Parts: sequence; structure tokens; C-alpha cells
Amino acid sequence: MKKTRMHQHNTHRPDENKDYVLYWMQASQRYRHNDALNAAIKLANRLDLPVKVLFVLFGDFKDANARHFHFMLEGLKTLRTALEKNGIDFTVRTGAFTETVSPYLRRAGAFVMDASYLKPPREIKASLAQEATTKGVYAFTVESDLIVPLKEASQKEEHAARTLRPKITGVVERYLTLDATPVVEHHGVADASLLDDSNETIIESLGVDTTITKSPFYEGGEDKAHETLESFLQEGLPFYTESSDPSKHVTSTLSMYLHFGMISPVYVYNRVKKAKTEGNASNEAVDAFLEQLLVRRELAFNYVWHREGYDRFETMTDNWAYETMRAHQDDKRPVVYGKDDYIHFNTHDPYFNAAMKSMVKTGYMHNTMRMYWGKKIIEWSKTFEEAYETILSLNNAYFIDGRDPVSYASVAWLFGKHDHGWTERAVLGKLRYMNGKGLKRKYAIEAYVNQCEKL
Repeated sequence: MKKTRMHQHNTHRPDENKDYVLYWMQASQRYRHNDALNAAIKLANRLDLPVKVLFVLFGDFKDANARHFHFMLEGLKTLRTALEKNGIDFTVRTGAFTETVSPYLRRAGAFVMDASYLKPPREIKASLAQEATTKGVYAFTVESDLIVPLKEASQKEEHAARTLRPKITGVVERYLTLDATPVVEHHGVADASLLDDSNETIIESLGVDTTITKSPFYEGGEDKAHETLESFLQEGLPFYTESSDPSKHVTSTLSMYLHFGMISPVYVYNRVKKAKTEGNASNEAVDAFLEQLLVRRELAFNYVWHREGYDRFETMTDNWAYETMRAHQDDKRPVVYGKDDYIHFNTHDPYFNAAMKSMVKTGYMHNTMRMYWGKKIIEWSKTFEEAYETILSLNNAYFIDGRDPVSYASVAWLFGKHDHGWTERAVLGKLRYMNGKGLKRKYAIEAYVNQCEKL
């Protein structure tokens, strides 16, 4: 592991006289290619201590519902098997994060966390790092869910992909090494786990919103993430230059697994790049995918880290975008719809309705349609602020990969962030415009509608 992935919170010495090395796992929900877990195991072996991996389930996590919890619990159950098979105690508890993790620090010879980038988990982890420091516990965080550590790519908020691209591609080769998971020398004792219960029982006990149900199309877990990648390498990547067509199933659908940390982005990058050297996909297809995985995805993390107000309408985009929205705030909307119309597919637009069916029923929407979907909500809302709140609310509630840095950056993109001004028109002003005619001209959009009707 590159040392620049590790952020040390204090200068205390690890304590071999305690009971375990504690790894609070939250962002990196996997056994393989997990730099935070690897670091915890190596340190525990050096101290002659076992590793305790702690995971906390918090029922009031912002915007999370049964769809997200089902997907996550599917993954945690397979993860538990892998950890315990390799001598690692996997302790799962329920409750608020700080109050739940804090008592375990007393017996910890060292404290390891994986990195978070959105404000709420970032603040919680900073608070626990400070508590560990106060209690004399050696503590550090490991970045395992970005290819290039955030501050190694850029020290400031980047204006667009074109400004981040040369910086991040210039250093990426330094961060592509993957270490095997170390052998655990001192096995922990696994206790009875609430993961023995059914997912439904666990979700009910947490008081999670169950109005949005689990996806019948996607299953969580590290093994499923790797299966999805391998399927994509064979069936999608060779045709990835056509991936913008929503009627063609050549996207990876890895975003949900990356969101929950069920697969390493470094591993994905290496496997895709290998496909190019083996001749399984064209240079153009591989480069197009790696652009999304490396530049576009990590631009989103750069955005939420450096932009304090990434989650508020008033501060999420750039001045030119606010100026054009103010200029067109009073423009007459061609039609006005509300959230209830959207989730019941009651608009006049068959392409929008089809995209909503994909979102509501599966938890996924093709990226071209996500852009179109968002632009139409802006066009059909009474105000830009109402449109922003509606888009973000639906995004975070229905998408399995919602509540992610990429979600916030993608929603902000609809309102001009990481974009530029276009030809001015009614309602959207200089914001980028999309319409059904463009979909018909570029893609087999009627085939997409038919596919969604069958859902």
C-alpha cells in the first residue's frame, strides 16, 4: 500500500497490551483489495493481536431505505463468511455511529478507519479520530475507495474534467498496485451476530423506511460485484463505444457496488486495462470506460470534498449558472408536474416515463436517461430550487447508488456544474438542454421504452 493512502491522526504508539486492533469498516465493505483491512491485519500481526472488524447499522442514516439496506445486508452476510473463515471477528452492531464505536476504543491497541468524503460521515470519523487521540489510541485512516488518493490528485476544487484529467492521469500509475490480503496470525473469536436474522427482520428492527422495496434485479455482495465485472468484460466492454445508447446493455452497472465499497476501483481499473492488452476490447472502448471510472468518478469526490455547500441548491453550482437561472426564473413552464406524477409515470413524455420505471422498479437508470430525466424535471418544475430538491430526493431514494459523491456531482451537473453555458433558450436559459428529438436522432429510444415496459 502506498503510504499516501494512509492519514495518521496522532503520534501515539500502537499498544500491544490491549485486546485487538479495531477496524471500523463502513465505506469499504469487502475482504479483497481492501487497503484499510490489510493495514489493520499487518499491524495486528506485528502486535500479536487479533483484528476486530466492527460494522455499525444505523437505521436513521440520511435518505437510506429498505432498498439500500437489503443490498448492503446481502453484501455483509457474504463478507462475514469471508472474514470469519480467515480468523477475523466481524462484529455488527446497531445504533448511532459515534456512540456505538466509542466503547470499543477502550480495548483497542490501534484504531483504523476507511475514508469517507460526504460531510456527515466525514465529521463523525473526524470526531472519533479526535476521541482516539484523547484516549491515547493510535489512529489512522486509509483511502481504499479511490484509485488516486483525493489530495494526491488535486489540492483544490477542479473546474471540470478537463482540468482534473492531466493531473490525475499523470499520477495514476503510482497507485495501481494491489496487495494480497495478509494471513491473520492471531484469530479472533466470533460472537453470535444479528446477521443470523433475515434481512427483513433486521430492517424492521432498525425502523427503516420500507415504502421503497428491495430491487429484484440487483443483488449486493463482493462476489456479485466481481461476477458483474467479469460479465461486463465479456459482454459489455467490447461494445462500450456504444454505451451512450440506453437501448444497448453495454454499461457495467458497477456504480452500486462501488458505492458500497464491495469492489476496489483499482481492481476494476486493472482488469479493464488488461482487457486492452489482451485484445478483448478496442483502445477506444477501454479508454472511454477508464475516463468514467478514473476522471469523472474522482472529479465527483473532488467536488464534494472541496465544495462545502455541495448539498444545497444555493451553493452547489457556479455563478454563471445561478445568473442564468435568475434571469429565467419567471419564464412560463410548458407544463408543471410534481413528484407524485413522476413516480406513477404520469407525464406526457414516454421516454421520461420509461426512465422512471427503470428507476422505481430496478434501482438503476442508464446514464443518458439520468441526464434526460433530470433536465426534464428542471423544465417541468415551478422553480429551479424545487427541481433540485425533487431530483436529489428521487435520486437518493430510488437509486441503489444514490447518496454518493457521484450523485451530488451529477445532480449539480444538471444545473451547470462541471459544464459550460449553451445557447440561451426559454426556461433553462444557458443550461444544457435535452429533448426527445435528440434521443430519437441518436439512439434506438423506442427499443428502450419497450424494454422498460416489460419491467
